[in-house]
Amino acid sequence: MESQSVEYKQNWHDDYLKVVVAFANTSGGTLFIGIDDDGLVCGVENVDKLLEILPNKILNLLDIHIGIYIREQDNLQFIEIRVEKSPFPVSYHGRFYIRNGSTVQELKGNALQQFLLSAQNTTWDEMICPEMTWEDIDRNSVNIFVRRAIMTNRLPANIDQNNIRELFEKLELSRKEQLTRAATLLFSLKPTHYVFMAVCKIGRFRGTSSVDLITDDVIECPLFLMPDKIMELLRAKYLQKNFTYRGLQRIETLEYPELALREAVLNAVVHRNYNGNSFFTVKVFDNALEIWNEGELMSPLTVESLKTNHLSRLRNRKIADIFYRSGAIENWGRGTLNMLDIAKEGGYPLPVFAEFMGGLAVRFQRMIFKDMPNDLTDDINNVTDDTNDTNNQNNVTNNDTNDTNNQNNDTNNVIDDINDVTDDTNNQNNVTNNVIDNINNVSNNVTDDANNQNNDTNNVIDNINNDTNNVTGKRISLIIDILQSDKKISTAEIAKKLNVSKRTILRDIEKMKGVGLVERIGTTKGGYWKIII
Repeated sequence: MESQSVEYKQNWHDDYLKVVVAFANTSGGTLFIGIDDDGLVCGVENVDKLLEILPNKILNLLDIHIGIYIREQDNLQFIEIRVEKSPFPVSYHGRFYIRNGSTVQELKGNALQQFLLSAQNTTWDEMICPEMTWEDIDRNSVNIFVRRAIMTNRLPANIDQNNIRELFEKLELSRKEQLTRAATLLFSLKPTHYVFMAVCKIGRFRGTSSVDLITDDVIECPLFLMPDKIMELLRAKYLQKNFTYRGLQRIETLEYPELALREAVLNAVVHRNYNGNSFFTVKVFDNALEIWNEGELMSPLTVESLKTNHLSRLRNRKIADIFYRSGAIENWGRGTLNMLDIAKEGGYPLPVFAEFMGGLAVRFQRMIFKDMPNDLTDDINNVTDDTNDTNNQNNVTNNDTNDTNNQNNDTNNVIDDINDVTDDTNNQNNVTNNVIDNINNVSNNVTDDANNQNNDTNNVIDNINNDTNNVTGKRISLIIDILQSDKKISTAEIAKKLNVSKRTILRDIEKMKGVGLVERIGTTKGGYWKIII
C-alpha cells in the first residue's frame, strides 16, 4: 500500500518528478513504476530506455542523484526509484513539494518560508528586520528582562544593561548592528509597525459561542511584557473570583486555574507563527475560556503527544531563549504537562488541546462555585464573622503586647466602619468595601504572626534545601504575577499560593528588591507592593 515513503505508478510521466521532489524534501522514499494503486505488478514497457533517461533527467532538472533498479515479478518488469532525503531544498520548475502521508503537497506562503528557513537551520525570528532602528527599542522592557534574567542566573550579574547594542549582540538579537525580528517583537515600542499581527485580542462573549460579543480589548506592547499584560487584564476585567473564609483568612479562588492559564498564554506567545494572517486571541464564554494562536504543531508533535513527555520544538528560537532566560519558561517541553498538572491539583477540569484553522487552541472549562456571595448582606455578615474571629485571635495572641494593641486598634476601626455602614445607607457599598479591606489587613497580619511563631521547623528545612536556580526563577516570575493582581497581599498568602514556606518567599522578595524588581510602599500593615515595570 502507498504510504509516506512509498508511491505506485503504472507508467512514467514527467509530472511524477513532483513525487521525487516530495520524497527528497521530506524523509526520502521509493517510487515504483509498473505497479497499480492496489500494489499489483502490471509491468512497464521500455524498461531499458527509462533506465537510461531517468537518472540524467532527474539530475539535470532536480540536481539530485537517485538509485534506479529493474525488478521482476511473475515475468513482469517494473522500475524501483529510491530517493534519499536531500540536505538542501529541491524544486521542480521553481515549485517546492513535500510528502504529507501518501499525497504530494505543494508548499506556498508561510509554509514555504518556514521550510526554506528550516533547511538553512534558521528560524523566522532570527532573520534581520531592516526597517527596525535602535531608537525604537523600549529600554524599560529591556531593563525588566535584564533584572529577571540576573535573578535566575541566566545573565551575569555584572552585565551592562545600559549598553544595549553590546547586550543584543551577545544575546544574538542583532547582527552587524542590524536588529532581528525577535528583537523587534520583544522590545520594540510599537511592534505592530513591523509585524502587524503582533497583538492579542481578548473578548467576552454571551453564551457559549463567539456570536454575541459583549466587550473586548486589544493588547499591543513589547512582546516580552505581553504575558503579564494579558494576565493582569484577565484578572481585572474578565474573570470572576470566589471568596471564602478560613477563620480570619480570606481565600480567593479564580474560576479558572490561574497558573495553568499563564502557562497557556506563555506557550501561545512563544510558539506563535508571527508571519501569519491572524491575531492571537483569548475568548471568554459563559462556560469556558479559549486561547488560540496561529501556527500548527511542529512535526513530529501531535495533540496527543502534548499530554505525555515530549521534546520542545521551537518555531521562534530567539523569542523562546529570551523568555527562558527571564525564568518565565523552561526548555524541556513541559508547558502543556504543567497545565494539566496544575488543573488536576486544583480540582479544575483538565484543559483540552485541539488543532484547527491552522493553529493550536487550549480550552479551559469554567469552574462553577456553588457558594458565591450574591448580595451586600452576605458581605456584611462575612465582615461581622471576621470581626468576631479577630477578637478571638487577639485574646490568643496577647503574649506580644505591641502587636496585640495594633490588632485591637484595627479591630475597633473595623467596628466603627460597620457602624458607618448602618448610619449611612447611601454610602453602604463604599464603606463595606473599606471594612472588608481593613479586615483583610488584620487577617493578613494575624496570619503572618501565626506563621512566624509556628513554622520554625519549615524555616530550617528551607535553609538546608535551597531551591535550584531554575525553580527560583520560575517562582519569582509567579510572585510578580501574584503581586500585580493583589498589591496588598501578605507574604504568608503568597507562600500558600505557591506551596512554599514564608521564609522562602521573604528570601525571594529580598532578591527582587536587590535588583529593583519590587518595592514595598508604606508600613508592613498598611502598605502595598509596587512592581517596577
